[in-house]
Amino acid sequence: MTSIAEDSTFKFFPDLNNLVDTGWLNSGARFRPSYFEEYFSGDSLQNKLLKKLAYTHMLPIKEILESFEYFERIRKNVKAEVMCDLCCGHGFIGILFAIFERKVSKVFLVDKVEPASRQKLIQACIEVAPWIESKIHNIEDEISPESSWLEKNMSVVSTHACGILTDLTLDIAMAVNGKVAVMPCCYPEKKCKAPNALQSKLGIETAFDIDRTYRLEQAGYHVYWKSVPALITPMNRVIIGIKS
Repeated sequence: MTSIAEDSTFKFFPDLNNLVDTGWLNSGARFRPSYFEEYFSGDSLQNKLLKKLAYTHMLPIKEILESFEYFERIRKNVKAEVMCDLCCGHGFIGILFAIFERKVSKVFLVDKVEPASRQKLIQACIEVAPWIESKIHNIEDEISPESSWLEKNMSVVSTHACGILTDLTLDIAMAVNGKVAVMPCCYPEKKCKAPNALQSKLGIETAFDIDRTYRLEQAGYHVYWKSVPALITPMNRVIIGIKS
């Protein structure tokens, strides 16, 4: 996927825009104390959380920065009392909503299989933000628009849900009449319903996301495209849908 330039500066951690050495920003290595001590300072809530993640070696650098920047792009548009983080893996996006958005009272972390590391991450975050303990609800289940745990008007988000799992996220949001944000990846060419002319002229990734945009608009959504910094990931397009 070709990255898009708009809105690609760091917003949650603006000091990162001034870095000379940017090679570590998309690293799959664990975020360790040396990175925290060198690049972050202050006693803000986000720095307390980063410090905890660094000293417990909880997550890769790339996942942490990507999650914070994605969250910052979507938080004002999609926050709701009930949030659902689909195909969530560690569930860090949902956890960030629980930490930083006091309006959010319930967060569903949903995946077919819950990784063992998720509980460790939740406990680490509770030590920094104890108010999230009652908000977090783990769900291990098949993901479907008919799932029994869905709630009307809940907001639905996903990050790099592979292939048509991104489309399933959109389907679920539309089924519950909720706000939605996705950052797609892994575009399966055979599943793209966009016209061939768009696919050949604009590329499969852009054509795919244009088709997704049309689907949302036809369902009564206002749609916005944003992006996270391409320095973190080239799969950086963010699609936000707000029900009219």
